[in-house]
Amino acid sequence: MPTTHFSRETRQILDQAIRRFGNPAHAREWFLTEPLPGYAGKTAAQLAAQGHFQAVLDYFDAVDAGVHA
Repeated sequence: MPTTHFSRETRQILDQAIRRFGNPAHAREWFLTEPLPGYAGKTAAQLAAQGHFQAVLDYFDAVDAGVHA
């Protein structure tokens, strides 16, 4: 399997997702495929690719605050 290189910011997002899902494979699947509410159907990967790393981190904060379930 080829090694994938991520930016520091993307790695931070993935690290948070791994802590939440408890499994790197599930975290990566979420990152690549799950549209985030409030972001026009974009995934975390799409937002990160557009440089919107903070939007994904803010999404995690909103989930922690109970805004998104």
